[in-house]
Amino acid sequence: MSDHDHAPKNLAPAKAHIVSFSTLIVVWIVLCAGAVLNLLLNSVHMGGSDVLVSLVIASVMATISALYFMHLRYDNFFNMVIMILAFLFVTLFITWSSMDVVNYRDQLNSGEAQAMISAYHAQSASHGSGNIAKSAPKPK
Repeated sequence: MSDHDHAPKNLAPAKAHIVSFSTLIVVWIVLCAGAVLNLLLNSVHMGGSDVLVSLVIASVMATISALYFMHLRYDNFFNMVIMILAFLFVTLFITWSSMDVVNYRDQLNSGEAQAMISAYHAQSASHGSGNIAKSAPKPK
């Protein structure tokens, strides 16, 4: 039998790095401070910007967690940028979609929205398009 080396030749050796204990403690303290800040800001009503401020704080905390606990800080710069942009876009999309809830909160609380939904269902039922089962042919 011949003795062959079956290890792949094109793999680069793994880069090991050790994060100091003091760095991890500082990151943990910053994340705890962000959680406390988020908790305190949720008890203060800031109008329509409650959700936006909470999401920004949560995104900053998620970015710090990814940079240090997932070691993206020490990885390729491109990977770090992609991760930060992903957190930014998630924050942007959630904020954009939650603006509807903030804008229509009074209508939802007053029951006006339920009346609008009932009127819509009554209108669609009178035109015959409210029930799909009515318009679908019955199987033979």
